[in-house]
Amino acid sequence: MKIKVITLVTLFFLVLSCAKKDKNETTDTMVVDSTEVVVNDDHNARNSLDYMGVYEGILPCADCEGIETILQLENDESYILNTIYLVKTKHINKTKKSNNEVRGVYTWNDAGNTIVLSGIENAPNQFFVGENYLIQLDMDGNKIEGDLAEKYVLQKKSDSGEIPPPPPPPAPDSIKGNFIPQKTLFTFNKWKLVELNGEPVQNTSDSKKEMFIQLNKENRYAAFIGCNNMMGGFELKEDVMRIKFTKGASTMMACPDMTTEQEFAEMLEKVDNYSLNGNSLSFNRARMAPLARFEAMK
Repeated sequence: MKIKVITLVTLFFLVLSCAKKDKNETTDTMVVDSTEVVVNDDHNARNSLDYMGVYEGILPCADCEGIETILQLENDESYILNTIYLVKTKHINKTKKSNNEVRGVYTWNDAGNTIVLSGIENAPNQFFVGENYLIQLDMDGNKIEGDLAEKYVLQKKSDSGEIPPPPPPPAPDSIKGNFIPQKTLFTFNKWKLVELNGEPVQNTSDSKKEMFIQLNKENRYAAFIGCNNMMGGFELKEDVMRIKFTKGASTMMACPDMTTEQEFAEMLEKVDNYSLNGNSLSFNRARMAPLARFEAMK
């Protein structure tokens, strides 16, 4: 009888130990699953662009020749703003410079596309952040309207001290909340290829058809570069002017000279951003010179 009691007690503790182990394993698994679910997929200028650096430009001025503006943004969210008022003196063809320097910190708006400079009063202190450029906003954080609207742009200097070649796109129609470009990539359906790898292009084939790329809102493209019809898909992040082409397909015609077509296909694999300037479109890689330039087709 004594032996049976000892055996039963031993079995009881063994079962209890296994139950605790199963419970702990279940709890651990749930914690891992919970951790994996918490993912921040927000994509905006703040977390996707290399925006730190020095931006320069001459902004319009109501009572002077212009305001030479130099804004330096640091990784620790501090800034240095130099504004130099250019005033021509009477009877002398010279320009006097009045320099003002402000230092402080900057914060981001909720959408992550606009910075606000602290320590500036009675003057605009908000800038929309784009790929290698800033747009100065008005006192209320809205886009500046009028004939001089496109002049309120500061361009980022490269590591060598030069301004990147691609011009900035036009100012957006709306800054607050979601980004809405003034001209989107789909404003024009077809874009005529005019330059590839820094060289003007000419159609050397017998076909009189223009070389072009056509983009649609289903993120599909079609192109003709002198010989074969090309097609494929692309990924677009229009709020930060990013584009990436997926590997496509083409017809299999053999032509005497397919050099331009091959270079065009290689270019599509390299592109990671684009610029819009009026009726002109360029495909770029990082801050390098444009890989290809296009003009809108009517």
